[in-house]
Amino acid sequence: MLGTVYKELVQNRFFLLCGLFLPPLVYAAAVLMGLIMKAGAGFTWTDFFSGFLADGVLFRIVPVVLLAAYFGMRLLAAGVFSQDESRRKSVMMAAVPDGTARQIYGKYVVVFMACALFFVSALFTDSFFCWIVFCTTGEMTPQLQPLLILMFFVQMFLRSFDFPFIVRFGTKYGKYVLMLFFILAAVACIVTLLYVPVFDKIIGAIWDWCSRLMNGELEEEALFILSAFPLTAIAAYLISYRISCKLWLKGVAHYE
Repeated sequence: MLGTVYKELVQNRFFLLCGLFLPPLVYAAAVLMGLIMKAGAGFTWTDFFSGFLADGVLFRIVPVVLLAAYFGMRLLAAGVFSQDESRRKSVMMAAVPDGTARQIYGKYVVVFMACALFFVSALFTDSFFCWIVFCTTGEMTPQLQPLLILMFFVQMFLRSFDFPFIVRFGTKYGKYVLMLFFILAAVACIVTLLYVPVFDKIIGAIWDWCSRLMNGELEEEALFILSAFPLTAIAAYLISYRISCKLWLKGVAHYE
């Protein structure tokens, strides 16, 4: 397994570097946008950060740009699989003892490491940036640590759905098959909602529960969901790995 992981690390070093350096670039871009909007005569860093915090622009810009960076990481994650989409190499790898498990294991580990690097880098950058603002203005900024933790596990949870489709149908068609799957699922839910009265009541109950949750009426339930989600995301990622191992050789038949 270690040899395959090392091969994936070398082969996908750009992906790992993106996970490491994207968060500082995100914060630098947010500050640059603020400079463009607020720089003028008599400019001082204290006035800049105080003004930036007063209207809440910084706290709105950074999460949006971080979400865009996470989307970019998702596109790069697909490249981890596309680099080995060769029938000859895949068949040779499958001939090795536990070759299928090794091939998929290395890719899942690299994607997890890249997302973990992104999380750690974003956490460090956010803390460093908050320290700079505090030293400059004496004001405490809203830290994004809870949001970053949630985004990390959401990323793992979403990738657990993506990868089996990529493995089975390839990076070229996998995203379209996944999209078609969600469209058919949405259509099935709509049809069921229209023609099955019991289902309508279930949806109404779920919607009422979600409304109460968003209004802060179910704090204990919300804490339970947030505490259970990381375990759910990790379990989904591990199950996705096992599914991908079962589907890989079926996908190899479509490689060139």
